[in-house]
Amino acid sequence: MFIIGGLILLCILVFLWLVVLRSSSELSEEKFAEVYVQLSMAKEMFAADTVKLEEEKERIFKEAEVTWEEIDNFVNRLNEKPQEWSKVWKKIVEKLEQRRQDLK
Repeated sequence: MFIIGGLILLCILVFLWLVVLRSSSELSEEKFAEVYVQLSMAKEMFAADTVKLEEEKERIFKEAEVTWEEIDNFVNRLNEKPQEWSKVWKKIVEKLEQRRQDLK
């Protein structure tokens, strides 16, 4: 009986650990917006030079400590809740506006 209880407790602890691990590795709206803005700017700056563009993309991802997989997962999560996209687009617009102000 104690063995079964111990196994159940172990399963619960492993499950909770996986939930915490998963939630801590999810990309935040803030970080997604920042990466999106940087990628958009890089695309504009290096549109004529695909090699430079790829180098810049790699630099952006490395600096932000983000992978394409994390971006894809974030987009897929938002696609399941389309109403959440408006919050993300608002953050993106705010960041773009701030960049524009910084350039003045």
